[in-house]
Amino acid sequence: MLITEEMSMIWPYRFNTCFKYLHTGLCLGLFLLMQNTLNAQIKLVSKSKSAYKIIIPHQATSIEKKAAEELRKHLFEISDAKLNVVTDRDPAVELEICIGATNRNTFAGIKPEGFLIKTIGKRLFIVGGGDKGTLNGVYHFLEEKLGCRMYTPELKYVPKNDNISFTDINDLQNPRFRFRQVYYPPQYNEAYLNWHKLHLIEDVWGLWGHTFDKLVPPSVHFKEHPEYYSLVNGERKPMQLCLSNKKVLEIAVNNLSELINAHPEKRMWSVSQNDGFGYCTCDACSAIDTKHGGPQGSVINFVNQMAERFPDKTISTLAYLYSKQPPVTIKPVKNVSIMLSTIDLNRAASIASDPRSTSFRSALRGWLALTDDVMVWDYVVQFTNYMSPFPNLNTLQSNMNYFGVSGIGGAFVQGTENTIGEFSELKSYLLAKLIWKPELDINAAKLEFMEAYYGKAAPFLLRYQEQLQLELKHSGKLLDIYGDPVSEWNSWLTPEQIVNYDDLFEQAAFAVRREPRFLKNVETERLALEYTVLQQARFYGIEKHGAFIKEGTGWSVKPGFAAKVSRFVTGARAAGLKELAEGGPTLESYKIEWDGILKQGPLLHDALGKKVEIIEPYHADYPAKGARTLTDGSVGYNNFQYNYLGWHGTDMEVVVHMGSSQVVKNVTVGVLEDQRHWAFLPKQIEVSTSIDGIKFSNGASLKLELPEENYEKSTRRFTISLPDHDPVRYIKVRALKLDRLPEWRDLPNRQSWIFCDEIEVH
Repeated sequence: MLITEEMSMIWPYRFNTCFKYLHTGLCLGLFLLMQNTLNAQIKLVSKSKSAYKIIIPHQATSIEKKAAEELRKHLFEISDAKLNVVTDRDPAVELEICIGATNRNTFAGIKPEGFLIKTIGKRLFIVGGGDKGTLNGVYHFLEEKLGCRMYTPELKYVPKNDNISFTDINDLQNPRFRFRQVYYPPQYNEAYLNWHKLHLIEDVWGLWGHTFDKLVPPSVHFKEHPEYYSLVNGERKPMQLCLSNKKVLEIAVNNLSELINAHPEKRMWSVSQNDGFGYCTCDACSAIDTKHGGPQGSVINFVNQMAERFPDKTISTLAYLYSKQPPVTIKPVKNVSIMLSTIDLNRAASIASDPRSTSFRSALRGWLALTDDVMVWDYVVQFTNYMSPFPNLNTLQSNMNYFGVSGIGGAFVQGTENTIGEFSELKSYLLAKLIWKPELDINAAKLEFMEAYYGKAAPFLLRYQEQLQLELKHSGKLLDIYGDPVSEWNSWLTPEQIVNYDDLFEQAAFAVRREPRFLKNVETERLALEYTVLQQARFYGIEKHGAFIKEGTGWSVKPGFAAKVSRFVTGARAAGLKELAEGGPTLESYKIEWDGILKQGPLLHDALGKKVEIIEPYHADYPAKGARTLTDGSVGYNNFQYNYLGWHGTDMEVVVHMGSSQVVKNVTVGVLEDQRHWAFLPKQIEVSTSIDGIKFSNGASLKLELPEENYEKSTRRFTISLPDHDPVRYIKVRALKLDRLPEWRDLPNRQSWIFCDEIEVH
């Protein structure tokens, strides 16, 4: 290998060294060249000399010129042979590499961005369709025929060989998907993007994603014209648009027209519902929905009208949440593209066979029966924890292959966007390969990448990946894009399992201890386990694996724990981690958060570790540590997946068993407010006491103020003082749910949550 203009890494391995250390991937180029030489009919380079010329059209496009230059450059890097690039105005000769639409021949069957690599006699043709097809063909030739690789923007492999020969080629490839985006950091490197035949949203869409608010902004119209927006539970709310209102259509058309006029080069424009629910239920919208099978009917009816106003553009719309299923008695018009979301699926199971995906499969079949322009918005990352173990490698190929066989037109695969995450370089590479060729030998591609990227540590990281997947499968748990490593404390991320996983990282690090470039990559992947340990330490609190130690009536931070937090932050920053979840936190805010946690400490009180009897059952989705959650001294830290018990649509009612009679002065109840997720403070908290656990006194209560709209998360602690100080043995706590959701979160089929993390007794 050698350094390229893209600053690729120098790897001084030759044939014998390559076989000794890098058993598959880095030897592949040499193997291909040797195999081709043995069966050669075309000798492109012999002893670093070539009689071939590279031919381009005399009016070559910029892409054809770039394709020719990329081929010329790589042939020189491989063999030191210098080939000239000339136009097809030169007289035709036998030894030519014809790039693009030259006058040497014409070929049929090449679709936009597809390509044909073909030998005729001793001439080699690389011809593409559409804008980038020829460039795609050159990169494919370099990779598949000459053994070059681009694993990451920084890691490129170019084999070294003085002779380049190959047999006859007749390789026609057309893209399985018209649009192909893999939403990981490498996408922003132009060389990587071109090499892997990928797209960017911003190159195709002028307006993307959830756009109703952009087309008819509530900040401009809602105050004076609430009728432009959805009627939800009898009230107009700026959640979605009233799609039957002709004025709404007029405003949306005018605003979209202005955007298109500003960017006429963009082909696709999104006219899509806002994120979340709240579709309109006015009489006119309801009539359309009834006619067409649900709220998706109003969406398609509206989008069709928009599309008819812009016949030379493609109007994209989301099939998402309430609009996921296809409508009846109406079809998208010709220039409407459907973007179907996979948001609610199990990421550890194949979409093609998982029972949980039945609804999605039905939706996809239904949409494809209505239109041939369907794309998929897929998710391959845990949005709430980018740097958390997320064992979905086993589903990448099966899902992409399912999309390809189904006949969709494009795929937007959402990863960590512009920050690293768990195995993000590996997943980006594999997905880039799969989105062009879903039937790829995924195991061979993965092994090749890992040997190139992790060196002799690769076998240990492969075992780690396999062990994670096995433990997840045995646990029977779902892998959710909104999950959390804390939630798996007793399933596939137990402290004992984490020790076993980390042992594999120890072996991996030891294997490459003298090779800094590999060791750095190993330590980057190890961050996922370090992050899990830190997050679970909040959950465990003063228990064995927690951040704190209880010392008599006081507490202290576990020795070395603050340094562990600092090491993680430093390591993550060096690795390129910009944020820990979609929308944050950043590493800086994460460190500040931990400083506050370590300063605050646990909640120590007289009921610490006491038995809690659950009268009104909590919801099975949020069990935390079970009943003992409420007296374990651990704070919930404003994340309902941590250390809260949750009651959904019911009151909370529990009894704390003090174990012996004692005087109790007050009781403090910690409750989460997270209105975005329908977690509201109760309307009232009641505390009563008993000596025998049967007869309870009236005790005391605290009536809380009605909520105000607020999307900041916080845990509020409410203290109820008891009227008399007689000895008690049992303390009953009731938290009464809201009578109804407040109007800004009052949606059909939604109920309030009560999340409680601790009941303190003093």
